[in-house]
Parts: sequence; C-alpha cells; structure tokens
Amino acid sequence: MSELLLFLVILALLGAICYQEWNARKERAKFINALIAKTSDEFRDLELTAKVQPIKPPAPRPPDFIPESELSDKEFTELINREVA
Repeated sequence: MSELLLFLVILALLGAICYQEWNARKERAKFINALIAKTSDEFRDLELTAKVQPIKPPAPRPPDFIPESELSDKEFTELINREVA
C-alpha cells in the first residue's frame, strides 16, 4: 500500500513540475514579446501571431506534362484522342 502512495506522490510531483515548466515557458515568451515590442499595438500583434497557426500551402499537384518517351504508342494515341475529342 505504501508503494502505491509513493507512486502517486511521485506522479503528482512530476505533474506539478511539468505544469510549472509549461507556465514558465509561456510567461517567458510573453516577456520576450514585451521586450521586443515598442508599442502596445506591436505587443498585441506579437501575442496574436503566437496564438495563430501558420497557413499550410496546398500539396503540389503532379505535372500535367508527361514526356513522350515515357508513353507507349497505345497510351500516346489514347491521350491524343482524348485531347482532340
């Protein structure tokens, strides 16, 4: 029973340490933004950019161009017929 209690105490202490570290990083980031900003508007903008996720560009599409040397005669004829129709 004492081992379980000791385990729970250690787990609670680890949780408290993790929370303190997370909170310290958040406060440190806010302090650095306050040092960088010259006006309150700049500080507000820096805080907002820290909360917003960057926009991910869309995945690149494969090119529409297929080299003629990579196509068989049958595939080439099918593509030509599809373009003409």
